[in-house]
Amino acid sequence: MVRKVTAKTVSKNKLVGDPTAEADRAWFEAHPERRFRLRDPALVEFKDPLGDPGEGFSWRVLVARLPDGGRLRLPVSLSWELHNDHAKDQHLKILFDQVAPPEAKARLG
Repeated sequence: MVRKVTAKTVSKNKLVGDPTAEADRAWFEAHPERRFRLRDPALVEFKDPLGDPGEGFSWRVLVARLPDGGRLRLPVSLSWELHNDHAKDQHLKILFDQVAPPEAKARLG
């Protein structure tokens, strides 16, 4: 279930002062075989409030590694039962394909 989707691109040059972007960079560096990551959002990561995720759901961030080394972050509302660490790339790719706006899909290549 996704109530709102907003893409946010993080380039390699915008890491200074953004601990969330730095944490994503370090995670992908430690997991070079992965193209996607699912994690909890940082407190003020997105400009606008995300709103209520829905009963039994919580906000997460789907992070996609772009071919140029940048990353794309998408807030998604997912069931509490899905644990971030259990999400596999193949499943996150399906989720990305379902929720990402066309311009985000084009950036992924």
